[in-house]
Amino acid sequence: MLTQIQKEYGNKVRHIYKDFPLSGQIQSEPASIAARCAAKLGKFWEYHDEVYKNQNSLGPALFEQIASKLSLPKDDWKKCTQDSQIREAVRKDQSEGVSLGVTGTPTFFINGKKVVGALPFEKFKEVIDEELKKKKKK
Repeated sequence: MLTQIQKEYGNKVRHIYKDFPLSGQIQSEPASIAARCAAKLGKFWEYHDEVYKNQNSLGPALFEQIASKLSLPKDDWKKCTQDSQIREAVRKDQSEGVSLGVTGTPTFFINGKKVVGALPFEKFKEVIDEELKKKKKK
């Protein structure tokens, strides 16, 4: 869906990803940390997508398996996952989400308008088009 939005709107929209580990899921924060470390090694979306596909099997073994599958340098990735600054960055994103009223994922904000859930492209298109029309009127 994000790819479809990018194709449709190009540089008219900007996508900013924030971590929001779910407090009730013990492996959610480690998954976010692992994905941030993959990002540092140039493979965030690939890692993210693998975690999402395997969300019922989250845990250290899966995280390492994905890193290996994506050919991430093992020592660099492993060291990164232990970095307290990465953990704090994830927690900062989570706190920001809480302050904005986020209670679950996925949650999107389009010009401050909250859109919750894995909705079809058409719903996002409706909101984006509405916001772009407002921008043109200004």
